[in-house]
Amino acid sequence: MPIVEVATIPASQAYIDNPDILKPTLDWIAKAPGFIKQWTGLRVEDGKTVYHIIEWETYEHHKNLPSLPNFQELIDLSKPCFAGAPTIFHVPFGVPADGAFDAPVTEFCFAKPKNAEQKSEVVDLLTSLATSLNGCYGPTFGITREDANTLCIVIGWDSVKAHIDAVTGHEGVAKLAGLADLEVLHAPLKKHVIA
Repeated sequence: MPIVEVATIPASQAYIDNPDILKPTLDWIAKAPGFIKQWTGLRVEDGKTVYHIIEWETYEHHKNLPSLPNFQELIDLSKPCFAGAPTIFHVPFGVPADGAFDAPVTEFCFAKPKNAEQKSEVVDLLTSLATSLNGCYGPTFGITREDANTLCIVIGWDSVKAHIDAVTGHEGVAKLAGLADLEVLHAPLKKHVIA
């Protein structure tokens, strides 16, 4: 089953000035065994955190990257682009997330139920929200592999304002905020296509 790597990485000033410097890194990853597709973009809220989304055939394909004979090349290509180490989550989304990632802006919401007993209620609520929000693209969610109590939700929007307008006063969203601690951020993502 495919799994999506959601990496957030502090951007270097060189990347902020010219995101195209990441292209050799993206081209390298696109040739790795098990690679399916990838997107990148800068976080709206701070303008200095890179989102790098990679869909892999399996979790093991990503995990095995360091064992590839030319892995050091990937490290060397990436160094000029980043100012720190990545934070990585792996998410097996319930349905493909392409609609959310291909939208003008992608919302990333990490929801952590305030207590374990509420996890199933949070999942049920997310399932109903996925079909009740207006003006969104491809909402989907999954439980992160790294933390069984953290859910990652991705939803595509025409803009950050469209997202805020859609959820302001929404009863289901208010209920979700009462059941779980939420971290909500946005990034316009660009799909990397090999020339």
